[in-house]
Amino acid sequence: MAENSNRRWLPLLLIAGALAIWGLLLAWGAYLAPAGGNPGHDRRKLWVVAATTGGFLCLWGLAVWMGWRRRRKK
Repeated sequence: MAENSNRRWLPLLLIAGALAIWGLLLAWGAYLAPAGGNPGHDRRKLWVVAATTGGFLCLWGLAVWMGWRRRRKK
């Protein structure tokens, strides 16, 4: 039973991990990207991208958890 449960959660964990890595790469790229006459290295852009990616992952995790809890009650 534990093996079957792990097999079901593995794709979700892989997707969440891939999205987290993608968000970090986007945040790093936003940090390094020049804007107008500025040479780049703007920490605000890094935190905006990191916060939105983190918020998306939290909302997605909450939706998965609520669905799991609803199925468990039935």
